[in-house]
Amino acid sequence: MLALCTGYAGLVLGRASYAEVQALDLIFPFYNEAIREFSAAEFRQVQQVLTGAGLLFSLVFGLAIASSRSRHEFRLLGAEIKTLWQQLTDSLISLTRRQRLWAGLVLGVLTMVRVFFSFDNPEYDDAVSYEVFVSKGLLATAAYYPIPNNHVLSNAISVLFYQLSPQFWWTMRVPVLLTCTGVTVFLFAGLVRLAGFRAALAATALFSCLQLSLYHAGVGRGYWLMIGFAGMVFFSTLALAAKTGSHRAAWAALAVAGVLGCYTVPPFVYVLATAFSWLGILIIRRRDWPKLGLAVLVGVVIGAGTVALYAPLLFVSGPGHLLGNGYVASLTPARFWAGIAEYIWHNEGFLAGQRTLGPLLVTIPVLALVGRLWYLSGKHRLPVAVERRLWQLGMPALWFMGFPYALIVVQRVFPPERVLLYKGFFFFILVGLVLDWLLTHSAEATRRRLRPLLALAITVFVAYETYSVVRVNPVARASNGAYHAGLQWLAGQPSGPVLIPEPTHNLFFRFYAHSEMPERQWQIDSKQRGATRYRYVVAFPNKRGYFQPLFGFPPAFQNQEVEIYQVPPNLPLNIKPWFH
Repeated sequence: MLALCTGYAGLVLGRASYAEVQALDLIFPFYNEAIREFSAAEFRQVQQVLTGAGLLFSLVFGLAIASSRSRHEFRLLGAEIKTLWQQLTDSLISLTRRQRLWAGLVLGVLTMVRVFFSFDNPEYDDAVSYEVFVSKGLLATAAYYPIPNNHVLSNAISVLFYQLSPQFWWTMRVPVLLTCTGVTVFLFAGLVRLAGFRAALAATALFSCLQLSLYHAGVGRGYWLMIGFAGMVFFSTLALAAKTGSHRAAWAALAVAGVLGCYTVPPFVYVLATAFSWLGILIIRRRDWPKLGLAVLVGVVIGAGTVALYAPLLFVSGPGHLLGNGYVASLTPARFWAGIAEYIWHNEGFLAGQRTLGPLLVTIPVLALVGRLWYLSGKHRLPVAVERRLWQLGMPALWFMGFPYALIVVQRVFPPERVLLYKGFFFFILVGLVLDWLLTHSAEATRRRLRPLLALAITVFVAYETYSVVRVNPVARASNGAYHAGLQWLAGQPSGPVLIPEPTHNLFFRFYAHSEMPERQWQIDSKQRGATRYRYVVAFPNKRGYFQPLFGFPPAFQNQEVEIYQVPPNLPLNIKPWFH
């Protein structure tokens, strides 16, 4: 693990020159978010350290694998991985014909909806990722962090797709479609083994239909990667909680998912803290001290591997950009405690389907029914299979759903809902268990009444979630359309230097110019460059932005988001009067 991580970091910086790294600041020259100051000698030293660390860990691995005991352990690990893979595939193969038809139908409909949204969702956050990071190559993606929009692993995958075709949809949205499809199948297959077909289908399908799930299946930026790695951590935790089983493969999967999950988005530490706290409690209760030592060792490897992957970014951009941005800044105690109840209510509502009414209509009833199941379990009035699933699957799912709030209290932050989207999967595991119990073990008369009601509720839920994604798109699409129209107007005019100091205009004009007109040479500057006489100047209408040019003539082009001034060639070159 450490050999691969340090080797990757050495590859990122080892192929770059000092001048190329210094030029990264020109990509996003806004907000005074410059890279760190370091000399050429310091840069060469870091290159040598990372390359040397990669070679050292590779040598250690080579020496270790030379021993017969290590080779034997690796053979056992390989056998366990093969066994787990076989179990996953068998869980799908063993489905009845009717079950396969239902699963295939749900996956097919989900895929069609996701493909639709991949075309229909307006370019926004992933357009910035495309323009600032992906299109600039692996160095910019892995080492440059001017704004918290660089989800590094997702963008690094897009860099590979960009090499095949620079077209935006292919580069940014095809990898997301492939990822969410693979993750959906993986989560379903893992749950079929643990919870049965009905619960697995309900949990996976309903979670996939959430507004946030559908939106990020079209736009992405790593959140479905995070969901997939969270699923790996969860299933690994369940395997390690068992006293016997494929523990080598589970530890390996936990380590791999931990490192790659943190490299996807840093808040993946919520998932890891939840998993290690659950395992720690179980291990201490069992007094299994060797296993506790192994858990600590795996945690150290995850931390070291993550730091190694982020090493180019930490050195070039600095830890403050990654760890000190506004999304992770602690609130004052008074502000935090005044808003925590509302935050939890709205967050859990969003993850249950509706921001305001979701807890009342979905979350509280489901948790009440889960409580009912535990009550019946305590009275020994549950079937053995239901009781086993409740304790072996339901209890960990509830822990994974609730424990992140303990970390949020410690941090005093309110993470965006998309960061905690993965938690919705664990809630819908509980939904699946409850639905399976109601439709399998309740009285026949009750089941007859429940089936049409549940079918209606699920139909309304899916329709509302899909509509919610459609509803939020027009505003962003209108804004993007205005930016696009502005660039199209420029494309029809005689070419000349363009001054665009507003960050939003600058990024979207560059994005559309790059993705739609790559053959044309554009000069789009964010500030006055030397003695350049700009032919066009772009600003917001109605003096809305910080850049408010004071020309004595009207704009040549204007819409709700864009004003473009065509500057006469005889206007004196003096940038300052252009600002209000």
